[in-house]
Amino acid sequence: MTDPSNSSTSEETAPAQAVKERRDVGRASCSTLVDGSELWRWSDPADPAVVRIGAWEGLGGFTKSGVDQQGAWQWRPAAAQRLDAWLREGPHAWAEVRSVVVAVVERLQWCEARALFPGPLDPAEVVLDEAGEDVVLRADAMLRSLCGDTAAETTGSPGLSRWVPPEQANGEPWDNAANRYVVGLVLYRALCGHHPFSGQGLRRGLQQQAQQGAAPFPDEVAREVPPGLQSLCLQLLEPQVSGRPASAKAVAQRLESLESPPAASPPERPRTPNVTQAPVAVVRAKKPATPSPPRAASAGHRGDRWWRRVGIVAPLVGGAALALGMSTFVEPPAPAAPPPQVGDAAPLTLDQTSADDCAACHPRQVAQWSQSVMAHAARSPMFQALEILIQEQVGRSFDCPEGAGALRSVDPRTACREPNEGRAITGSGGELWCVNCHAAGENLKPVMPAWDGRARNSASRRPLRDLLPDSAMEGISCAVCHTTHGPVRPGDEELGRYEGNPGWVSFITGDRFSSRPEDRRGLFGIANSGYSLDPGVLIAGPGDDDRVPGGAHRRTPPETREYLRRSEFCGACHDVRLFGTDVVGARDRGEHFKRLRNAYSEWDAWATAERRAGRQPASCQDCHMSEFPGLCVPDGDGLGASFIDPGATALLRACPPGTHFESRQPGDYPKGRASIASDEATITTHYFSGVDAPLTPGMVEELIEDPRLDETGVPRGLSPRRDILLGRTFRFEVRGAEARGGLLTIPVELENENAGHRVPAGFSQEREIWVHLRVTDAEGRLVYEVGRVDRGDEDLHDKQFVRVNVDDRLVDAQGQPQGVFGADVRDGPDVPQWSPSPRLGGSRFRGKGLINLQNGFLRCVTCIGRIDASGRCQPLPGQGNFRADRFADGQYDLDTGECGSNLVGDEALFEIYFPVGALDATRGGTRGPDAIIDTRSAPPGVPLRYAYELPTNGASGPFTVDARLMFRAFPPFLVRAFADYEAIQDARGNRPSGPLVTHDMLERLEVVELNRVRVTLP
Repeated sequence: MTDPSNSSTSEETAPAQAVKERRDVGRASCSTLVDGSELWRWSDPADPAVVRIGAWEGLGGFTKSGVDQQGAWQWRPAAAQRLDAWLREGPHAWAEVRSVVVAVVERLQWCEARALFPGPLDPAEVVLDEAGEDVVLRADAMLRSLCGDTAAETTGSPGLSRWVPPEQANGEPWDNAANRYVVGLVLYRALCGHHPFSGQGLRRGLQQQAQQGAAPFPDEVAREVPPGLQSLCLQLLEPQVSGRPASAKAVAQRLESLESPPAASPPERPRTPNVTQAPVAVVRAKKPATPSPPRAASAGHRGDRWWRRVGIVAPLVGGAALALGMSTFVEPPAPAAPPPQVGDAAPLTLDQTSADDCAACHPRQVAQWSQSVMAHAARSPMFQALEILIQEQVGRSFDCPEGAGALRSVDPRTACREPNEGRAITGSGGELWCVNCHAAGENLKPVMPAWDGRARNSASRRPLRDLLPDSAMEGISCAVCHTTHGPVRPGDEELGRYEGNPGWVSFITGDRFSSRPEDRRGLFGIANSGYSLDPGVLIAGPGDDDRVPGGAHRRTPPETREYLRRSEFCGACHDVRLFGTDVVGARDRGEHFKRLRNAYSEWDAWATAERRAGRQPASCQDCHMSEFPGLCVPDGDGLGASFIDPGATALLRACPPGTHFESRQPGDYPKGRASIASDEATITTHYFSGVDAPLTPGMVEELIEDPRLDETGVPRGLSPRRDILLGRTFRFEVRGAEARGGLLTIPVELENENAGHRVPAGFSQEREIWVHLRVTDAEGRLVYEVGRVDRGDEDLHDKQFVRVNVDDRLVDAQGQPQGVFGADVRDGPDVPQWSPSPRLGGSRFRGKGLINLQNGFLRCVTCIGRIDASGRCQPLPGQGNFRADRFADGQYDLDTGECGSNLVGDEALFEIYFPVGALDATRGGTRGPDAIIDTRSAPPGVPLRYAYELPTNGASGPFTVDARLMFRAFPPFLVRAFADYEAIQDARGNRPSGPLVTHDMLERLEVVELNRVRVTLP
């Protein structure tokens, strides 16, 4: 292995390139050059730093040095590959991992032998060469210290992240022992392909590593590594420092002693922490950590953004302790500068309605919005990836080789067309159908080009992030909501006005179908972006006297203010109707569209029932823009959270120590100043609390997990607000369980008590809410278990994805790709066996298997197996390996929703697992579902009872039943499939700014426990 620090010294001048950025670092200066390399200079060639750096081994990364007329210089090239990127490519074989880990440990050993501290070990600051054989620790903290940069934090934590050891998360200073712990994290991540504490969320992951240590390697990994390596890795990850190797030298000696395992070597079995049965606990610090000053922002990552200026980002060094819930009630930090006085604000123009512009007068609202999903509606990687998949794959053929762009704008000259009648497929599902809600600012100043699916070099066929301006990429922004003046109305389009997507046009028959049946009863603007934007509602014109104090913008007209307070405003985007006719919807409701998202309609049904019962229903705003479902308030009585139901684990977890959860009702709004220009008033929050944590790279975990409380006691972070929202949603019980005659009957009952719509809501086909049930006998032996998931990137086990196809090179005779986003699926050990099927609705079920409230997608099929006497399709010999083997695509009619099949009713509908996809991995074109399941989610106020009937198989009681209600925002198979698809498209040059979804996003998936119940049966 070469020594990257063995740089050559010469009398030549330093490399000559244009400078992108220059900064002073104590006695030195550092210039970042256009190729990403760095040129460091010292005016004094005898500067101690120059001499010391020249003696470094494997540190710094400098490869050239010299002296010229300006003094001494050192040059280091741009990083070929960083360790964090290499880890995301894993898992890696031990032979590959060994050279990297050994090199890292050698660098640490060199430092420890000389009593040097290279700074916190961060995989993003460890550089590998292209072959992965040479490793350099950049040691920037030590470098800055050596140069006399007293302003730099050279020994502090690099900030809250998954690479923080337990003691540093608790506020201790970073040292060489902490770096050895990170070696254990790197080793585990490289071999296993996932972080040892992934799937828990950052807060709980840090708690788990402090309390329990890491779980053993998966068996398939343990079999392939040398004996002793697993125990070394788990010892490096011991929660207590005293249990870890005492030096880097000791780690190096252990690594050197390892030998290759014999071919049939059994896996090691070190102690196994019982993660699923760990007691619920809230970590409390022995003493509060002292926050350090904020770290300097790195270029291009945490620059001087507005959210720093309005004071919502915690100091990163102190933030590690805060994220563990070690703070008391925390007041928000003061803004960096005093807010402008009334009269200072210049009148807004349409180009000055970004969050930055609004933050000057409305810092609270903008700060809250920034930590909401609304701010990431357009940037969401999953949304952007799904949108471009639809455009690229639906309607593809030899005549339309780049995809039809069914939901993009249409240009008659370049539109892809149906071959028989020549009707346009481009735009037929609704022009800008996705954009109109996710990036509604596009409607204020349209720039989107029409889709061109025929020409091969069109810039129109790009992801939205490469086409939309910054104003539209703010998603559901200040400008979008506050330039909305009311709903659209039928006929607006005929007058040249925006109408959203009120319907769709069949490219088969040319018929037009309405997606807004509410219009017929006078309720306008529901679904498919049915809002109407008018900049004049916000932007004041010349001579306009109806302005707010200071004159920045107009006062909101009374009729607009009333509309913004009604659920119908939310209904404009929170009912989503997809083009094509739903097989079940046409049969049961006479609808010629597909209800992809149904939150407003579900609320409307609940609100109608509430009014009939004589109660005033809460609006969407009453729940999502108020103090509901509750606050974290100080422990004035010393009881803390102990009086909360101990099974309400989400509520116990959500509030930081020193506070406890206290319920609030829908419509309980905080009091305060709505803006700097207002007096005391009832105000609305702008967190828009929901259940998703965006996968957007810019939404860093520090913001997602932020445990600080605002001035009213609402947690700032998305995760604690999600925990409170979901923690108040369900009643979850095991009632009437009994053991009789060798049979256990265990009724699990759950009820959606506090949501005015079904749960999961929204895009309910991608959200999982399930039950983990575990039954043990008198000796502690396992009798039955279902729903266990140990990591965020581990799929539920009701099904097994043997193959998911994301490659579009297999085409039929017309050039239509086959099997894209189709899956070969077989039953898993947790396959549901409930009677009646929850897919058919109902509230009482008997059987066993997984309980999962996730909705789904259906496809019209015909049986190519054997139809039995009850009308079900059974496999013939050679079929039955995968669920779809016995089926072929049926004749689905896009206009009528008719399913042509040799099966009858629901038997003709087969469940698939992607919002756009094929029948299986090799058959069927890529299209939307033929019907959508919306009956598995929990309706408000309806108890759902699942009675498990389980044989004891000779086991004797008493039996212990542990039931846990779990949640996850995305199923891993969905993220994994999109990451695979995006990698292919990126390699083909179709992603100018890189893949939209990447495999490292799987680490952001979190398994969240909402409730827990334990009962004992005699």
